[in-house]
Amino acid sequence: MSYPLKNIIFDLGGVIINLNQQLTIDAFKILFKEQFELLYQEIEKHNWLNRFEVGEFSEKEFFSFFKKHKNVSDIELQNAWNAMLLDIPNDRLELIKKYSKKYNIYLLSNTNSIHYSHIGKYIFEKFNGLNFNTLFKHVYLSHELGFRKPNKSIFEYVLDNANIKPEETLFIDDTLDHINTAKTLGIQTKLLNLKENQKLTDLLNEY
Repeated sequence: MSYPLKNIIFDLGGVIINLNQQLTIDAFKILFKEQFELLYQEIEKHNWLNRFEVGEFSEKEFFSFFKKHKNVSDIELQNAWNAMLLDIPNDRLELIKKYSKKYNIYLLSNTNSIHYSHIGKYIFEKFNGLNFNTLFKHVYLSHELGFRKPNKSIFEYVLDNANIKPEETLFIDDTLDHINTAKTLGIQTKLLNLKENQKLTDLLNEY
């Protein structure tokens, strides 16, 4: 039995905004030089990045972690951390606007306060004062909710909070683990294959 589509949930990184995580790694290598390897090991050991994405600590505490290894400024750290964030093509925002006339549009992202603030400022400056949040009926961010994809809890929260049915909802993401969790809840899914340069418009042509 097929159900009418009423809702679309978009991922942010890789789906709406282009990313290159290697640029942040390279920026930290330049910033920390010989201390970088030790820093990286400690990040991995304590799962520091994922914990920041679920809001376990503040931006100040996040920066303090790096400053233990070298005396660097907040601006230097912020610029290095945001280096992975690239552009948002205008046609993607126009696509969201187009589909918002027909469906309830939501955003669900694994992100952190530093990245999301940067993206908001970027969009405001590039798109004539546009408030990014206004493109969506609701925005769900991991650092505000306390859990992240592919944790089933974050999908359950979105469905409950938005009062939407999984079978009437399409979730678009570029990470297979996230897609697979959404499927277990009965959510319709589309995987954006970035390795094959798949376009967002390709996934939405049938709707």
